[in-house]
Amino acid sequence: MSIKQYSEAQLKELAMIEIAYELLKENKTSYNYHALLKLVAEAKGLSEKQVKERIAHLYTEMSMDGRFVNIGDNNWALRSWYPFDQTEEELSQTNRARKKKRDEDEEAGIFEDEEDFDEFEDLEDELDELASEEDSDLDEDDDEMDDDVEEDIDGDEEDDL
Repeated sequence: MSIKQYSEAQLKELAMIEIAYELLKENKTSYNYHALLKLVAEAKGLSEKQVKERIAHLYTEMSMDGRFVNIGDNNWALRSWYPFDQTEEELSQTNRARKKKRDEDEEAGIFEDEEDFDEFEDLEDELDELASEEDSDLDEDDDEMDDDVEEDIDGDEEDDL
């Protein structure tokens, strides 16, 4: 049944997830989540405050409902439009492209901001200092433990005689 065939009263009673499903099915195109939410809100006659209160609710329902699939970049479509393997491939390609670009920038020494590089250097220096302190503390503890073991051994020998 098309969204246009529902009366205003029926749309107000219909769950947001069902309206989202009908809109996707009717228009046969994927939507950015916020655009879809806006269409659902218009169909239900929701106020801006009501939309803000329910924004996460619809997203959660769509994530859990097997009829919907997030095809990347916050775009949603109906799972029935895509073979399962194709959908997974699209998702992984989007994520791989971003990761590959980030890795290439890192290898080339390109940072978004010179401040990011400075912060990274400062953090690395702090971690080196902490590691050096821990190593010296461990060396001191080892020396103290060796002394304690020697005293115990000497004490045990006297008791045995």
